[in-house]
Amino acid sequence: MARAVAGSRPERGNRVFLVLAVVAAFVAAVLVFAALSDGGGGADTVATSKVVVAQQAIPANTRITAEMLELQFLPTEEVNAEAFTAPSQVINRVTTEDVAAGEQIAPASVSRSAGEGVSFVVQPGHRAISVEVREVVTAGGNLEPGDYVDIIGVFQVADVVAANHLLAALGLPYQVTEPPRPATPIEGTASGGLVLTVSLLQNVKLLALAQSLAADTAGGAADNPSDTESNPSAATTTLELTPQQAQEITWSDEFGILRMDGRAVGDHEIVEVLPTLLRLGNSR
Repeated sequence: MARAVAGSRPERGNRVFLVLAVVAAFVAAVLVFAALSDGGGGADTVATSKVVVAQQAIPANTRITAEMLELQFLPTEEVNAEAFTAPSQVINRVTTEDVAAGEQIAPASVSRSAGEGVSFVVQPGHRAISVEVREVVTAGGNLEPGDYVDIIGVFQVADVVAANHLLAALGLPYQVTEPPRPATPIEGTASGGLVLTVSLLQNVKLLALAQSLAADTAGGAADNPSDTESNPSAATTTLELTPQQAQEITWSDEFGILRMDGRAVGDHEIVEVLPTLLRLGNSR
């Protein structure tokens, strides 16, 4: 009996050793996990700051748009202390030097203020041109920059030949014929005069509008084409046109009267509008 008891002691010692080994391995695993966790946490705690960088190379003298910029978070020690921290601070400024892709945008690289003039809103390939127009009756003085309009020209011409010559000069594939003679002259007009009315441009963007419209002329009757300067409904309007359109509208403004039709929101359809020729009197 004593031998059996003595023989069981090595087995008990082996079990104790095995339990201790398991406990030690568990403790070691916990310590390794803790060490790894502490290391990862240290990397995440590196201080970062947001900064605006160029998403692409931006040449000097270029107006900056939102598509050219990107907001990044960089280690604080790598961030230029003067760099912009929000795209809105940079949009519409003009670069004063070349900016490389990925470069932080700082005040030294851009103009001191954002552009607010017409040149900052006109689309590339177009021109901003100011002309004097007569506000259309239905517009009622409510047109605003950003609206789309049609431009109508009113020209006094000597005869039908002159009217058709003018249409050809405007690049319009139309011809007019001899208009009927009214029974009595139209009041306030030169006897026997001819007036050509033609749609010059359609779906044109209005960039700016500076006008002073008298209440007694808004919504009134058509104006006398020969009385441009005295009409208080005249207004200076800045339009966004192609270079060719700008050239044509310039001499139309010089030799005729322009009127402006407001278009409905979302209506950009170009429709055919035939020119009209009106005789103002019955004299030959």
